[in-house]
Amino acid sequence: MKKQITFTMKQCVLIIAIMAQSLFIAGQITLESTYNHSGTYTNLAQSGHKFYVMDVAANQCRIYNSNHTLWKTINLAVPDNNYLYDIRYVSENLFTTDNGLCLAYIYYNYNSTNQYYSYTAKVIRENGTELLSIPGCQYMYVHNIGAAGTKLVAYSYNYSVSPYTIQTLVYNLPGQMASGINSNTLNEEASVNVFPNPANDFIIIYYELPDAVGNAEMLIHDSGGNFLRKFDLANQSESFMLSTGSFPKGFYLYTISSGSRLIKSGKFIVQ
Repeated sequence: MKKQITFTMKQCVLIIAIMAQSLFIAGQITLESTYNHSGTYTNLAQSGHKFYVMDVAANQCRIYNSNHTLWKTINLAVPDNNYLYDIRYVSENLFTTDNGLCLAYIYYNYNSTNQYYSYTAKVIRENGTELLSIPGCQYMYVHNIGAAGTKLVAYSYNYSVSPYTIQTLVYNLPGQMASGINSNTLNEEASVNVFPNPANDFIIIYYELPDAVGNAEMLIHDSGGNFLRKFDLANQSESFMLSTGSFPKGFYLYTISSGSRLIKSGKFIVQ
């Protein structure tokens, strides 16, 4: 014969409270660690997932394990009067095929006399051995394109000569990106870069639309919200030039949308 168990109203309330507290604790968002520098995750082909930060003052890339203990520190050669701008593609078997740890970084200098920025990109091993140097390069992207291999696309411009020069450089890489590597090419969001920024006579706009978006439009407004330009973005990814010589100095806003969906927004400066 089964024994019947009964609870008082007070006991039922207590049981429900305990269950609710358990669920709250199980689903709580907790802070793991805090870094005083910009950082992101990467997935190394041999060493697994890591978190790396860019220390501009020390010219260092510091790489941490998943438990946030320091794994490696890579010193970056940045010339005097130049400043570290970006670190990307912290990787193994992308720029080499010998399991070596490599990365790309970008630094810049501002010419106050002639009022222009100069950028340089480098690809190095962790011991500082230089694999590639690209003068004038502010942005670079890695693309896996199937049987044709892995490509590095670099955008380079040179304000120190007149007329200024613009180049798109394509390099074939010996390796490939590991799944989950920080590639700056997102499938779920649009990727947009505007350079040079600040600009003088022109900007180059590079964009990649999300996979699910076939057509979009880009609108340019001034800081007061006044409409200036409209561009139809019919391709999944492309770069184009916008003349800013007639734009007054100040901030400008761009938005990319598809139908009623806002995909990306940002700003650039004309000086």
